[in-house]
Amino acid sequence: MFAAIAVALAALGLYGVVSFAVAQRTREIGIRVALGARRLDVGMLVVRQTMTIVTVGLAAGVGLALIVSPTLRAFLYGVPAVNVASILSVAGVLTGVALIACYVPARHATTLDPLKALRQE
Repeated sequence: MFAAIAVALAALGLYGVVSFAVAQRTREIGIRVALGARRLDVGMLVVRQTMTIVTVGLAAGVGLALIVSPTLRAFLYGVPAVNVASILSVAGVLTGVALIACYVPARHATTLDPLKALRQE
């Protein structure tokens, strides 16, 4: 139950951050579309930037988990301190959640009308 709540909060937080970033860059995205950028390129721009941040976060998290896990060994009974399967599955789930969370902002960026985006203040 706690894990599901944590994943939902992570997805909601990531969605909020990505939506805010796309909203802040509305003019830039509008200019890109007005200058001839394809919708796919604009969507991939949003996804690429989001996944770069997620990759850095996952690398830092896995690194810290590997550093801290020997310290927590005393609290673990019958479970190894470093469980590669658990780390990979959590990283995969978080990557999937990040892709889902950035889908709506990326789709919004691809359907942006350049004229409205440039008029917006």
